Amino acid sequence: MNPVFEIVPEAIFFQQTNLICEISPDGFSYFFENEVEKKIHGLSVFYFAKDADVSEQLKEIFNGQPLLGKRYKTVCVAYSGIESVLVPQELYNPETNTELLNTLYGDLQQGALKTDLSTDKKIYNVYRMPVAVHQAITDQFPQAKFYHYYSLLIKQGFAQTDLLKIIFYQDTFIVALVKNGELQIINTYFYYSGTDVAYHLLNICHQYNITNVPTQIEGIIKMDSDLHKHINHYFPELSFTELPREYEFAKTLKELPPHYFSHLYSLALCV
Repeated sequence: MNPVFEIVPEAIFFQQTNLICEISPDGFSYFFENEVEKKIHGLSVFYFAKDADVSEQLKEIFNGQPLLGKRYKTVCVAYSGIESVLVPQELYNPETNTELLNTLYGDLQQGALKTDLSTDKKIYNVYRMPVAVHQAITDQFPQAKFYHYYSLLIKQGFAQTDLLKIIFYQDTFIVALVKNGELQIINTYFYYSGTDVAYHLLNICHQYNITNVPTQIEGIIKMDSDLHKHINHYFPELSFTELPREYEFAKTLKELPPHYFSHLYSLALCV
């Protein structure tokens, strides 16, 4: 498979570099974080072919990317799968994890069950990955640390205000709503047009009785595109994210629109 975006780093000091990957319903991405220099080097993004086996596509990517076969200080994998449930710590019972996921998402697909704990927010994230996808990752990265993307998003924290955060992928988007500084919902939606996106966003705001909420966009969406204009029509307090200030970035990375991959780079702050 050929990458949609690829910026190969000029040099990598493997023993002080973390490899950080994301698997979403739409594709696979990875970048390199030099822990000593606090600098991001390189980026590769792949889109999965629709109606094709994701685990086989991952294997094809791994076989075609020599840098993924190197030994890094740490390998972190953020999984952005849809089958995820956030449970307050006081209500968490590990014996009901499977039943909880089956109730919400059905039991037709076998999955590798995992949990993350957000200690600060006292929230458990119960989620599962398709068995074949999990096996492909662990075969390639036996020592990988797994997280769900929602868990890392929560770990980043939110301002003590209202905020609607949207992260766009090729065919899906993640929404996080914060009201009065408290997280209300994180969910993933499929979309085909700006109308789909606007419907979901307006419905969320209606359910949580919030209006005129400041809205922040990340991911693959072009400024002044039809999608952007459609959202801006309903959410005028709209802004695009910048690159995380905690890191330096290779020159070629800074030439890309900052919001395209800011949601990926922010993972380095949490893993």
